[in-house]
Amino acid sequence: MRTRQPIGTVSRPERSRFDAHRADASGVPAELDRADLTGTNPVRRRTRRNSLAIVAAVLTVLLSGALTACESNRGELDSVRNAINASRADAGLPALRENVALDVKADGWAQTLRNSCRIWHSNLADGAPKEWRKLGENVGMGGSIDQIHTAYMNSPGHKANILDPAYNQVGTAAVWGDCNGNRTLFTVHVFMKA
Repeated sequence: MRTRQPIGTVSRPERSRFDAHRADASGVPAELDRADLTGTNPVRRRTRRNSLAIVAAVLTVLLSGALTACESNRGELDSVRNAINASRADAGLPALRENVALDVKADGWAQTLRNSCRIWHSNLADGAPKEWRKLGENVGMGGSIDQIHTAYMNSPGHKANILDPAYNQVGTAAVWGDCNGNRTLFTVHVFMKA
């Protein structure tokens, strides 16, 4: 049984079974990640300051660059992903997790398709996270998310991507444009096995 140290003191904690599962693989026991409430430990202050700087940088990128660069609105982006996951659930497959980097890739590609009023596939590795092991893509255009999703499910190749059990993450996009005087929706799915 461990005893709690009074606030403001530091002791080396016992190793726990969670040490091996640290995302940063630093080997530092998880208990040392807590902020030093007294501010007397310079290593902890520096670690906390570095952590806050990293969090601030990530938020700045997400709020200023990645999210504002996307034309897909959250509701439509979620609708595209929900249609994919509903089809997977009907087939007894697990839902795909959203991957923001793939959302950005999909949205950029959907904008390219909209700007040319035609569809073709991207270079899949461009903009994909480094940890990918398998990638797939669906591109479509039509009048609504439901219409395009129905077309995907009626196409053996597109349906195979949606129902591929190897995939565990997805990025989606839904970008509207005016093509030959018609309001047209372009959707993109980027599937990934990490």
